Amino acid sequence: MDEPFYSFASFLNNKFPGGKVRKIPINAGFSCPNRDGTLSGTGCIFCDPFAAGPVATADWTIEEQITSYVRRRPGQRFIAYFQSHCNTYGPVEELRRKYEIVFRCPEIVGLFIATRPDALPAPVLSLLQEVGRRIYLSVELGLQSVHERSLVLLHRNHSVRQFKEAFHELRRRGIDAVVHLIIGIPGETQADMRATIAEMNALKPAGLKFHPLHVLRGSPLQAQLDRGSLPLLGRDEYVAILCDLLERLDPGIVVHRLTADREKDLFIAPLWALNKAAVLESIRLEMRQRGSRQGCRQAEC
Repeated sequence: MDEPFYSFASFLNNKFPGGKVRKIPINAGFSCPNRDGTLSGTGCIFCDPFAAGPVATADWTIEEQITSYVRRRPGQRFIAYFQSHCNTYGPVEELRRKYEIVFRCPEIVGLFIATRPDALPAPVLSLLQEVGRRIYLSVELGLQSVHERSLVLLHRNHSVRQFKEAFHELRRRGIDAVVHLIIGIPGETQADMRATIAEMNALKPAGLKFHPLHVLRGSPLQAQLDRGSLPLLGRDEYVAILCDLLERLDPGIVVHRLTADREKDLFIAPLWALNKAAVLESIRLEMRQRGSRQGCRQAEC
């Protein structure tokens, strides 16, 4: 399919020709400074108890998670995705030991590491640089917005400045960075969201992940929703805003994700986001109806 945006699937086909490559979601047993009391004991307001990572295999060892996933998909290749919590947060030797496990599986061709921009001290960056010489490495940085007031509202407990410092240091060391962004943060206007895209165009990360603000069971946002004080986007509104942003996004930036879902027993609202396939098709249809593609209005940023 000729997508109207630079899809992650297209990136994988170019990076790893010769067949499908799948991600293995992994809980590597890390914590997070925004949850363990270092910065906060509650975490970001949108984070669920499993910290966006796998649920059914959350208590398995890294080896068990990888082996189970690979055995069920013989003949395929994989990216190990250290997804849950903050996967650069810990002693360097612990990080090294856990990262090293992926090299035991010859079917793994890449390693993606999700983390916070304030959890990348120099020794960890040096380790990542070392790992990146051995396998394709991408570091995913949670940012969500370039507006400080939004980071405060989301209880991120890091600044835009810290994000930029981490981003530039990763780039200096030759490591791809993928940035997470939330659409529909309360108080943000369309102009605010366009400003975030303009900043991404200036930085040119390797990729972006978009998702609507949504409520997961056990997250601090659940209490706001229960009080009736949380505005959430409808599907049509989300699709229109996202397509507007895609039209302004540098076409060389890979779009790793356009929406997000979760296990039904964890996902509370908005319910339309549970039908991920329908949301994606709505985005494609909207772009086709507009006759637009990623970056066609980049000059307007």
